[in-house]
Amino acid sequence: MFRRSGHKEPFEHAGAVIASDPEMALLMAKECFFRRREGDHLWVVARSDIHSLSDETLLEIAADKSYRFASDYRDVIEKRERALARAREIKGE
Repeated sequence: MFRRSGHKEPFEHAGAVIASDPEMALLMAKECFFRRREGDHLWVVARSDIHSLSDETLLEIAADKSYRFASDYRDVIEKRERALARAREIKGE
């Protein structure tokens, strides 16, 4: 069972019910998890319809996008100066 408290809020897992059919599951979920108006929207989903990611390597970052983080721009000026010095060295200046 998933619920959300407002139109722009995300759905969150609230619990589970055991029922014979979807209508009974909705009724039981409403009675168990909405008694005190904890939310505005309700989803009841069969456990067999929920799928999990079995291969966690799919969550690894495929490309280096460290440039998106400010912490990776530390020492940029020093690195640039060293690169310029090395280029001058190679050129023979």
